[in-house]
Amino acid sequence: MLTGTAIGAPGQRPADNCPHLDGWTHAAGESRCGRCGTRRFTDYRAVRPHGLPRTITPSARDRAAADRAAARNVALKVATGTRWTRRHTGS
Repeated sequence: MLTGTAIGAPGQRPADNCPHLDGWTHAAGESRCGRCGTRRFTDYRAVRPHGLPRTITPSARDRAAADRAAARNVALKVATGTRWTRRHTGS
């Protein structure tokens, strides 16, 4: 299984034992080992569109429904005497 961002040259298994001492060539957001061909990607940026994200506010009906659902879940947990009840209510 491959881990990290290093990838072997096309058609080759990633070099598990290469110490990468022969130097690296750098181009277009990646570096390549001169000995084994392993590539490391170096140009990391956040992947998101320009500008601020759009704010989404749920409707009053949806907020009230979420509040009722949360209250119902807490009431059910308290009524059944679960471990959650003992941790969160001090019972």
